[in-house]
Amino acid sequence: MDAIFIWSSALVICVGLPLFFTVINVIRLFENAPKELDRPLFDVLTVVIGSLLSVFDLDGLGLGVEYDVPLTVHGEFHTPIAGEYRFSFFFLFFIAMVCIVLLSVITKRKPPLFAAMLIAGVYMGNVLDILLVIQLLKNMDNFFTVMMLVFPMNYMLMSVRLIRREIKAQTGYLSNSAEKSGFMGWLNKLLTKSLGWYLISFVAMIPLLAVMLLILVLFGQRPDSIVKAFTETADWTFSQQIPPPSDYSQGHYLCTVAAGGHAKLVKPQRMGLRRGDKIVVNRQLCVANAFEELIQDKLPRFHKCVRSFYDKHGYPISQHISTKLRADVVYILMKPLEFIFIAVLYMFDADPESRIAMQYTGKKCTDLTNFMKG
Repeated sequence: MDAIFIWSSALVICVGLPLFFTVINVIRLFENAPKELDRPLFDVLTVVIGSLLSVFDLDGLGLGVEYDVPLTVHGEFHTPIAGEYRFSFFFLFFIAMVCIVLLSVITKRKPPLFAAMLIAGVYMGNVLDILLVIQLLKNMDNFFTVMMLVFPMNYMLMSVRLIRREIKAQTGYLSNSAEKSGFMGWLNKLLTKSLGWYLISFVAMIPLLAVMLLILVLFGQRPDSIVKAFTETADWTFSQQIPPPSDYSQGHYLCTVAAGGHAKLVKPQRMGLRRGDKIVVNRQLCVANAFEELIQDKLPRFHKCVRSFYDKHGYPISQHISTKLRADVVYILMKPLEFIFIAVLYMFDADPESRIAMQYTGKKCTDLTNFMKG
């Protein structure tokens, strides 16, 4: 019974609450929404609960696992927000949350410049949300990824409603202003239109971001830290890093082991699939496997003998290649064979580069050839 109660409570908190606030925020978008729902408390609860659950979901996605740490469990992910630059992301995220809460709880008319800065902060929050959503889209088959998208969606719903309300209040007041001449008259005329407020708030986002970045630099962050927060990761849309294999000394195959060497030498290209497991793939590994595939197609009996010999002797040798330096040595020793493999592929294969490119993708060379013809 205790286990059922715990799981039921977790389901209500992690799924029920986000869905409840999502429905509330969708209803509040409409002008004729019930008066009972038009309360700042709903916005505050959405921000507080949404932020806490987002951190929980990020933890489920591997918040503390950086790209250079091997994963040991199938289906795990590295963090979508790089740890070294996480402070920048959460700092800007916090400022955006403060802006939208102030825009909601201060119901009386605000000074125009203050209102423009709040809207600019909300814009910044929407930009962060869009970047985060795009970052997560690559792994939508994970529960935590799907739930992680709920709060950004709610933030966007809230921002549409609150910005619309604030601009309506500001334009209604400024349209009765007595300032009609000079620069102030032009500015007043601009701010009596909704489009003018959207434009001014967007422009205000630039100095706001400049101040925020200056603060981040003072705290030791890089000026491009918010970009690095997304790119210095693995497994996600903006990721620019390739993680190490779970244990490259257990791959049994020398080319796979070589892919575990220093990146500047072995030049890993992407992640690949072998027997359902993710592995690091470089050019040498793809060439060797393409050569083996060609031999298997053209000389199946000869391939069987070669494969048997390699399986028998490759595994014992691979057990001694347990460091990056040793993997580098294997990579260099394999270079002459790589050149021979390439020569054979270009001699006997009509489309050698397609065959090489399709290695460890779960597809065959014929799939790409048929696609190109189609």
